Amino acid sequence: MGISEKVMDALRAGILLNERVTTLLGKVERIDQDLRKINDRVIRLETMVEIGKRSLG
Repeated sequence: MGISEKVMDALRAGILLNERVTTLLGKVERIDQDLRKINDRVIRLETMVEIGKRSLG
């Protein structure tokens, strides 16, 4: 295997790694958005529970 082939293989590996990292970044961003939405919903539920406790007690 010549040097040019090794360079091409390294470039291909770099490009593939970049694509995978970009895909992973997109997935992490979507998970972050979902987690924030879930957190907001939990806060609303906690508020409802507190209001319910106060009205009963």
